[in-house]
Amino acid sequence: MAITCADIPRLPGLEAIRFRAGLQGGNRPVRWPYVAENDTIAPWVRGGELVFITGINQRRSETNLMQLIREAVAHQVAGLVILTGAEFIRAIPPRVLELANTLNFPILEQPYSLKMVLVTEVISNAIVQDNLIGQSIRLFLTRLINGFADAPELIHLRAAELGLNDNRPYAVVSVRLPDFHQRLLSEDRDQHWQLLHQRNALEQQLGELLKRRGIDWPVLVLERDLIAIWPSDSNNASDLSEELNAALEQLQNHLPEGRLHAGVSDLQPGLSQLSTAVEQSRQAVQFAAQHGGQRLFFYDQLGIARLFAAIPQRNLLAQFCQQQLGALCFARDDPSLLLKATLTQYLNLFGNQQQAADALGIHRNTLRHRLKRIEQLIGHRLTDAFVRLNLQNALLIEQILFQHHNIDSQLPPADH
Repeated sequence: MAITCADIPRLPGLEAIRFRAGLQGGNRPVRWPYVAENDTIAPWVRGGELVFITGINQRRSETNLMQLIREAVAHQVAGLVILTGAEFIRAIPPRVLELANTLNFPILEQPYSLKMVLVTEVISNAIVQDNLIGQSIRLFLTRLINGFADAPELIHLRAAELGLNDNRPYAVVSVRLPDFHQRLLSEDRDQHWQLLHQRNALEQQLGELLKRRGIDWPVLVLERDLIAIWPSDSNNASDLSEELNAALEQLQNHLPEGRLHAGVSDLQPGLSQLSTAVEQSRQAVQFAAQHGGQRLFFYDQLGIARLFAAIPQRNLLAQFCQQQLGALCFARDDPSLLLKATLTQYLNLFGNQQQAADALGIHRNTLRHRLKRIEQLIGHRLTDAFVRLNLQNALLIEQILFQHHNIDSQLPPADH
């Protein structure tokens, strides 16, 4: 979809540009061309630029070129294009190419005889054209996700017009950034920009990962989730487990803080089921994030939660939650979330207090104190097996209601 460094020499009129090093990074998307005029690029780039080094206004030594590569890698630049000729930079030093290969960072070489005005015009036009096509594809997929109804045959024809191959069954994968919404609401503008940049970088990494696997579908952003369409030759989505775990591990390497979670839908035969698949994947990732210990969660693992999600009368589900969870129901303040996390762990371990305390990393007396407080707030005794069963179901239902209706987290906090 996006114009990448590897695409540059293939653009009409740019055949004289050669790929010299960092070929493994060739799938890096190019956001815009930028001609560097200073001895450093760090203050002037924001990620995704294809930076041109001319040597006309600034002498470029081997040391300086290696410095620029390191700066470019640190700031997620797409690649460097070094202009060579008799007057300024005569050749790219071997050590520069070696460093680029070591870092898998793309280095392209452009002869001075190829005019920069032509190069930047061709690349800029290609990026604009690609963005227009990408917008059309994203609009098409977004309409399907939002339940746009049309005959499967017409959807297939439209996909073909946009260059999308929808002949293989697919699963939808939702990747969730930890605490994205909460952190985005921060009043710190620098932190706000860094968080958006982090999400954009992950979106880019996921897009590159898909492209390396021969998957042409774009990455979509839906609220706090990155959405990927993942074609499969299998008959079962869970057969993708090893491949998706490896992909998630690669993405996690680009996220220094927090833990990524992913949810996977059932396999779907066509794009007419895309809305269902996205909903399934987001339900799955909600439970992955909620239960923490499992990073990758498949929709078919949800069991009884799938039945709750299918009940149309949400008010009945909400009433059940209120009856079982009492003051903890829908509470999103930190003390309530701590108590609900404690209750979840306690229930998952079948009421074994020692195992629950060990899993939570707390003293058993601390666990007992929390369980006593939970009993006061919910109005039920945890020694009753039937109560514990209802509580497990209520916690599941609460997560489903949050997922479906995005219940406002500004609810009044429970009285602790």
